[in-house]
Parts: sequence; C-alpha cells; structure tokens
Amino acid sequence: MARVLCQLADLDATGAKEIVLDNNGARFPVFVVKAGDGIIGYVNSCPHVRLPLNWKEDGFLDISGTFIFCANHGAHFDVRTGLCLRGPCKGQSLVPYPVRIEGEAIVEAAVVEEAGP
Repeated sequence: MARVLCQLADLDATGAKEIVLDNNGARFPVFVVKAGDGIIGYVNSCPHVRLPLNWKEDGFLDISGTFIFCANHGAHFDVRTGLCLRGPCKGQSLVPYPVRIEGEAIVEAAVVEEAGP
C-alpha cells in the first residue's frame, strides 16, 4: 500500500500542501500542487540556493495562483513542469516527486525503473 501524503481537500485553501517526510532521520520536505484536474509533487527546494520555496505554511503559489513562487528570490516556476521561467534560476527546474491520486488521498507513486540492456 502506498504512503498517504495528504488528502485532496488539504489543497483547497491554498492550491498546494507541504509534507515533511522522514528520510532516515533527516527532514525531507516535499509539496503537492494542483495542476488543472490533477496534482504534481516536487521537492521543496529552490534550485537557486536550495532554500524552501514557501515562506508561510502551504504558500507556494504566486498571488494569481498561476505559478509556483519562491518567496526567497522571487523566482516563478511553471506548475506543470517545474521549469523556472523568471528569476535567478531561470532555465533550471524543481525536482519532481512522484505522487498520484488514490480515491480522495494523494499518495507516493512508485518509481518505475527501466530494465537495463
């Protein structure tokens, strides 16, 4: 059974939700964000200086709700691709985190590795 990260309803207020996972005793912050009718997950780390993107709880989107916004440096990222479109890390991307919807929950998606030659 997949690990539940949060409920879909948790994204209603802000369009995004941070989840801090335990990675062998170390904090590993990720977030999920609405993208049209679906959701996408990313590691909560700006590629510019590796700081968390949000400055307040679950605050990941710009005022228009169109872009993921880095509160530290003003970078704007495409919600669907994680590509930085504006700011000091333009051209770099957020690190995706595999998630999927299962019923009313957002869960970790298994990473499928391709077989080698």
